[in-house]
Amino acid sequence: MQDNIGLFLTKRALLNPEREAFVDGTGSLRLTFKELNERSNRLANAFVEAGVKVGERVGILTMNGAEFVESYFALAKIGAVVVPLNWRLVPDELEFILRDSGVSRLVFDNEFQKTAAELHRRGDKTDVEHWLQICAEGECAPFAKSYCDFRNTGTVAEPQVRAAGDAILSIMYTSGTTGLPNPPYSPKVS
Repeated sequence: MQDNIGLFLTKRALLNPEREAFVDGTGSLRLTFKELNERSNRLANAFVEAGVKVGERVGILTMNGAEFVESYFALAKIGAVVVPLNWRLVPDELEFILRDSGVSRLVFDNEFQKTAAELHRRGDKTDVEHWLQICAEGECAPFAKSYCDFRNTGTVAEPQVRAAGDAILSIMYTSGTTGLPNPPYSPKVS
């Protein structure tokens, strides 16, 4: 079995644990490879404990930040398929992507709570059953779980679930110049 991109972070954490891996846009959050790997492992293990399977599609509706990066690596480590969502899209386009890709879980930023609530109200028009919100304590939407609380239920051990190196890593939709967005597929190894 080939390595997948999730194992890149594991290797970096072993080789350069104290080297800086992530700095947010404001410089207020800095993570070493070890810290980022531990956060990604916690999230990966929490997803596995919650029943996420290899090949399951998980949407991410966030700005570029630590939660996006750790979600991406966590999902790659366990063989789930990442579906990054463009926050500039309107709910109708997001609904199409969620339905078309088969997303069953959605991670979203607090600033997209209104959009997520609109998608949640649409009910069975999407396949999303589980909603994780990046929010301050007590500020999550009633239909969502706290991302941080969820992540912190997982252990820092490397997840035991592995996907083949040639499995699908992500489904990234392009802008639809002639209609709705289109999904090219991205393998884990190129």
